[in-house]
Order: sequence, then structure tokens, then C-alpha cells
Amino acid sequence: MKVFHYEPSKRACRIVEYEGLLFFDAHVCGEAAKREMSMYEQARALLKRHEEILGQYHSDKRHILRANIVIRSVDMLDEFNRAWEEWLADSPKEHPTRLTTTGLTVPECYKVVMSVIAARTDRQGPGGGKQDEYGTL
Repeated sequence: MKVFHYEPSKRACRIVEYEGLLFFDAHVCGEAAKREMSMYEQARALLKRHEEILGQYHSDKRHILRANIVIRSVDMLDEFNRAWEEWLADSPKEHPTRLTTTGLTVPECYKVVMSVIAARTDRQGPGGGKQDEYGTL
């Protein structure tokens, strides 16, 4: 049983895969560093980006098992939930488990951070690209 590490940096890999499970590092809405965005706007952009990344690694939002969400303030939860519920509207019975908490330690421009664990939609082997003998890109 191999562990595959994708897109490594000095501190962490962007994604780690084991037995068809994809463990994604935390993501923020990069656009928020360039312009002021509401929680709703950041959440929509972040969820859209997650959908793109999931697709790159042979998964999709219906295969998310767990979402860990950290928001700037509990006052922003309704805005986040509105974006989340819209995003999942086409799969009303396939929602992941979810933890939402406060306590961001990222720059003030970011209102939400999210990481997910997802299952691959295929079992054909490692996804996302070429690996070396250690399964690392």
C-alpha cells in the first residue's frame, strides 16, 4: 500500500493520497488578497476552486467525505452557509460531514479556509500526475 504525495512544498504537500482517499491541504480564496470580497464571494470562489482541484485528482464534490472549514467570525456563518447550500443544491442527499469553526490564523483579507477529504471516483491508480518511486510528484 503506497502513499502518494502531490505538489510538495517545504512544509506540506498539497494533496496526499492513500487507498483511493485524497487528503487536501487547506485552501483560501487567492483573489481575496487582490480585492475586497464578502464572505459569500470568497466562499463561492473557494468552493468553485475546490471543484476544479477535485476534478484534477479524479474526484468531485459528491465524493467529499469531510470538509473542515474555519471562518473569520461566527457572524459570517450565514453567508458561508448560503454559498455552501447553493454549491451542494444539485446533490441534496450526498453532503459530506462537516466541521465549521472560528479562529483563523491567516491574513485579515481571508474570511474562510477550507480543507477536504475526498474519495476518488475511479480506482485506476494514483491521480494528478507523474510520481517518482516514492509516489511524490
